[in-house]
Amino acid sequence: MNRYRLFKAGVDVNQGLKRMDNDIEFYEKMLKRFREDDYCRLLENALGQNDIEKAFQYAHAFKGAAGNLSLVRLNDALVPLVEELRKGDRETAEQYLPEVKTAYDALIGALGDS
Repeated sequence: MNRYRLFKAGVDVNQGLKRMDNDIEFYEKMLKRFREDDYCRLLENALGQNDIEKAFQYAHAFKGAAGNLSLVRLNDALVPLVEELRKGDRETAEQYLPEVKTAYDALIGALGDS
């Protein structure tokens, strides 16, 4: 785990570790599991299919996982998207998707193959 790369990608590693009872191995395991999940793809697919209910469920789970791991930049990008989907406003929600994807891609890049 490269803390500097994670910091640059908007991760509060210290807070994330605190949430994991300072268990570095467990935190790294959870980051790896997050990287392997398909939250972003599932969200995009649901939006593409105009399935607002599923898009909301995926976005909400995505945001929850990001928050629990202290993926601050990604979590902050997801908040308005989730709220627009909660209201059923797909068009406005989709305006936030590029920011979410940018934050997600930066995070995945920072996680590398760890």
